[in-house]
Amino acid sequence: MTKQLHNQLIAVITLILGLVSLYQPYYMVLKGVALILLSISAILSSISFSSKRVIGVVATLGLIAGFAFLYLPVPSHLKSSAFYLLFAAAIALGITNSRTGATTIGAAIFLSIGLVFLYQPFNPLLKSTALYLILPGIIVLAIASPRKLLIERISIGAIAFGLIFLCQPFWSLFYETGFHILLGGLTGFIVVMHR
Repeated sequence: MTKQLHNQLIAVITLILGLVSLYQPYYMVLKGVALILLSISAILSSISFSSKRVIGVVATLGLIAGFAFLYLPVPSHLKSSAFYLLFAAAIALGITNSRTGATTIGAAIFLSIGLVFLYQPFNPLLKSTALYLILPGIIVLAIASPRKLLIERISIGAIAFGLIFLCQPFWSLFYETGFHILLGGLTGFIVVMHR
């Protein structure tokens, strides 16, 4: 068995195990394992399958399903799986997409919408789901952007602002959103430094 075929087999198996772990109703521990399995599947699928277009389409469908589960009225077990789908699909889309300009612009738009949702005062549902837009946006941006140094500096700035927001005692809005900014910056920094 060749290494590529071996990686493809592991990617398919981890995808199936990840989805089964995610949607089984009995053990919460398996839901935590699902994120790891889906992420491994996304990375291995992106690098081992030769048809990048198919992986990109599957990742796009995963993003659409994640956003549908997040914002449409669906059963609670589907709503709780939205983050897992968005996270894994963002990794696969970022790695496989060959149109870096369009992907970078799309990721920046998702990241910007997430930040707007985070700081809007009117709708608590949008505010509570802002991180679900920020993390996939920064992951795809960090993977697909040809400007590695710029993304690295933005990520470091977000880490610094997140820490400042968490440590300042004056504005509760900044304190409430500091963790989101810190986590987004940390995720972007880790991804861009390992690319």
